Amino acid sequence: MQHLNPYRFYELASKLHALFNNIAQNRVTEMFAPLTEAQNILDGWIKGHFFPLDTSKPDAMRLLSKIGNLFNKYYIDQSTKQLKVPTGEDRIDPHEMAILYSMVEKFEHALAAELTHAPTYTANKRGIYSTYDLIENAYQSFSPTLRDVMPEAALAEFNIAGRALAFGLGTASAVHVLRAIELVLKRYYEMFSGTAVAKNERSYSIYLKKLATLSDDETSERRPDKRLLQMLAQIKEHYRNPLTNPDSTITIDQATSLFGLATAAMTLMSEQVALGQKDDGGNIPTKSAAKSTTKSTTSSASKEMKADKVSDDDEESYDFRSNKAG
Repeated sequence: MQHLNPYRFYELASKLHALFNNIAQNRVTEMFAPLTEAQNILDGWIKGHFFPLDTSKPDAMRLLSKIGNLFNKYYIDQSTKQLKVPTGEDRIDPHEMAILYSMVEKFEHALAAELTHAPTYTANKRGIYSTYDLIENAYQSFSPTLRDVMPEAALAEFNIAGRALAFGLGTASAVHVLRAIELVLKRYYEMFSGTAVAKNERSYSIYLKKLATLSDDETSERRPDKRLLQMLAQIKEHYRNPLTNPDSTITIDQATSLFGLATAAMTLMSEQVALGQKDDGGNIPTKSAAKSTTKSTTSSASKEMKADKVSDDDEESYDFRSNKAG
């Protein structure tokens, strides 16, 4: 997906029509800049730097060739092939300028016809969220410190959710948001449980049930936040469980609300994970730690986890729909 800068359309028209500015009166000494600038901007359009031309591209290429021929004729010494500096009151041949003008008009008509069917759309603002940031920088909802402890796959899912939200795809946004939450929840659960989770054991419901049990353990110095678990349970009941039914949909207003809830939930979980990583007892276990039966091996693998994140290939393959909405 390419970010379209509308100013480029104005710039193209401005540089092409500067060729016929009456102030220059077609004097060779004053046409150097307009010809050079028109060549540069048109060349960028033909190469697709600003907008992928299709049906109008042949006219653009013919126009560029004509501008290039004029430039070579008046500013390039044909014997030495070096740039020459014109002097005096010489003017560009009016007939040449008339041909150039007709070619500009032909390209304009071709471009106008192409833009009528071009896949360009506007995306409305969603709540307080900037349209541009939703599409390009949704991950910046989280501080750099929190992004460091979040799985990369979760951030990727959150970015996709932002784009879907910007383009009015409520259900798609909700699905990706829920995937992002569950990936962070997996890491949050592993920190408190002290064991890594196998693929076939990944379940939102299991995470919440076991975390609820751990939160009631008064013998533990660090326990999951009960208020956070309540928030996650509400997200499961109001959004995740209904979406396991293919007939269910999420409106754009609901998706906007979920996006905000997800930001808060993922932030709270990641804050606790970040704090836990500062203490040996709160490290997230790796797969090797899960297989270990000794405390020392688990601790060693947990320390290694600080430098190497859990494989995102495993995390990306997870689909929350595959689990029962229990």
